[in-house]
Amino acid sequence: MIKEAAIKFHGKVFTGRRHNDILQANAVCKNGIIVSSIAAGEQGFVTDEGEFLNREEAAEHALTCGQIAELKFSKTLLFSEDLY
Repeated sequence: MIKEAAIKFHGKVFTGRRHNDILQANAVCKNGIIVSSIAAGEQGFVTDEGEFLNREEAAEHALTCGQIAELKFSKTLLFSEDLY
């Protein structure tokens, strides 16, 4: 099953409920300006076994294991909103 949203950046996986939550929690600001962000990382999800899957792999996984019945926002990509 898909456990949570994730962003893989420079080999490290950051996780959270939604991708935007991860981005906000990991942005570094100076004087109100974002100077470092993981936004350039690959967005995906992690399974309950800790495996990182990109959005397409995660969609297939969630559908195959019966976690969701259909994708709501894309024909091939999983979005956090598909899970909640």
